[in-house]
Amino acid sequence: MEQPKGFEEKGSDYIWKLKKTLYGTMQGAHNWAENLNKTFEGHGYYRSKADPQIRSRVLGNEFTLTSTWTDNVLGASSTIKKECQAKGELQSSYEIKDLDLHPPGLTMY
Repeated sequence: MEQPKGFEEKGSDYIWKLKKTLYGTMQGAHNWAENLNKTFEGHGYYRSKADPQIRSRVLGNEFTLTSTWTDNVLGASSTIKKECQAKGELQSSYEIKDLDLHPPGLTMY
């Protein structure tokens, strides 16, 4: 990253501090994972102790399970109602693209 014109006079003893993380940086990935986890926790999901990208939620006798890879979320719900609820919750926090490619009889998102 290069300094903009007019900032060179500060010399090499100064470093840049990002006020907002950039996509593709290590800090950006960390902040995204932290933000996503807070969102899921806010909707009542629990993280797996074996794999922190697996989250589940049980409400009554219905369950929802999600798996996250970077910014892709794959999920399964015990009912279509819970599938729609989970998608709606994520859509209230993020802009999502719903591929809805599940085969008949299997509720996935």
